[in-house]
Amino acid sequence: MATIYEATMANLHIGLSGFSYKEWVGEGLFYPPGAKSAGFFGYYCSRMTALEGVGMAYKMPAPAAMEKWAVESPPDFAVSPKMHQEVTHFKRLKPASYEAVKLFMDAMDPLEKAGKLGPILLQLPPNFKRDDELLSTFLSCVPHRPGVRWSMEFRNESWNCVEVEDILRKFGVGWVVVEDEDSEAVTRDTAGHVYIRLRKLTYTDEQLQSWAKFIGEMRSAGKDCFVYCRHKDTHAPWLWADRLRQLLS
Repeated sequence: MATIYEATMANLHIGLSGFSYKEWVGEGLFYPPGAKSAGFFGYYCSRMTALEGVGMAYKMPAPAAMEKWAVESPPDFAVSPKMHQEVTHFKRLKPASYEAVKLFMDAMDPLEKAGKLGPILLQLPPNFKRDDELLSTFLSCVPHRPGVRWSMEFRNESWNCVEVEDILRKFGVGWVVVEDEDSEAVTRDTAGHVYIRLRKLTYTDEQLQSWAKFIGEMRSAGKDCFVYCRHKDTHAPWLWADRLRQLLS
């Protein structure tokens, strides 16, 4: 089945779920001692190739801030914004959410024009059960073009089926591969890109090697890969990102 979006290059983007954390400043931590918050983004971009904008789910992003990110980040940098909860949690993909989608996408315009817009993360709440018609209608109404990609994270088991996989594939929307403390990762081939969220509190080198093998296979298959390590409650997630990059270099 043909998809709306098909990747033309198998790129690799590895990053963290957020960057603006003062507790990351200090000897042996992510930011060097004395680093100021105003310089966090620039330093982050010097170490990572992608950023998952989790904060955007709680505060609608400002176009001026996205313009700043587009200008200050390297040419190969990517930002994967997490869609505002007005869309996913409050209005739950219904037509009433479309206005918020437009407002969100307007803010993403500078990143899209700069070629730095990663897949947009649509994370549904755990109590949001499967509704194929609602999903299909929503995906048919969001913008689809070469510079805009979408990925969906389902947190209710009812969505984990072939029928939903087919809907995502029809629209070229990525199935978000999530690994956390409570469940193993589920992979489904639905788009020209792969979106991976590593959400465990700790990772062994053996586990990271296993992920590197999977990511390498996806890139060999021509799929752009976006990999984001959990920030919250973890000790040093940047070490996992660094190790993955090393394994895949």
